[in-house]
Amino acid sequence: MTGDDFQGLYELQGIDSGIDVRRALLAQADDGSDAQAALEAARAQLGQLEEDVKQKQARQRQLELDLETILAERAEKSERCYGGTVSNPKELSALAAKIDELGRNADRHEDMILELLERLEAAEAALAERQATVERLTAEHQRTVAHFDSSTSHAREEIAELEARRAELVAQIDAGLVREYDSLRARFDGIGVAALRDGNCAVCNVQVPRVQQPMIKRGTAIVKCESCRRILVIPEGE
Repeated sequence: MTGDDFQGLYELQGIDSGIDVRRALLAQADDGSDAQAALEAARAQLGQLEEDVKQKQARQRQLELDLETILAERAEKSERCYGGTVSNPKELSALAAKIDELGRNADRHEDMILELLERLEAAEAALAERQATVERLTAEHQRTVAHFDSSTSHAREEIAELEARRAELVAQIDAGLVREYDSLRARFDGIGVAALRDGNCAVCNVQVPRVQQPMIKRGTAIVKCESCRRILVIPEGE
């Protein structure tokens, strides 16, 4: 290890801190995930409402067809009953009873159709409302994603530049020193290096024993703060 290794390590800490800050900003920025989840939920509800309306419309068509069949049969039997083509009293009585039955059946179908039309109208209103919600949420999601992309593009570019510089720097520093630094960063909230200023650790502000300060200045061995356990470095020019 040399003094250059420790100077490079101090620069590496600055780079890593810069990357961490920008990644934190990206993590806090609204990337549209919540808007996407709300949109997907609304679309699922829209699909259910569309299926409900389809089923009600199909039921309406079937009831109307059944009613047409009933009315046609009643008309045919009325023609036979009252058209003078049937004279047998028993047959006439049976036809009249059937006509009454068909009339009641027609009334029931008309009632079912009217009730279904009311339910269909409510379902179509709910469907229209949900369609409007989906359109609104779609627009909101698009705006959120566009804002995220535009507002974070600079941070992503800076991260890429810092990561490239980091790779160059790591290749120039003693590998064992980098491993120790990375281990400390993982343990101590991303800070593995502390500057020595005015005899104190700049991270925890605890005084460093005077006997250790020349060792730190030479940069030939790792010296850690006895309090916070970060690697101590005297930044170049200080």
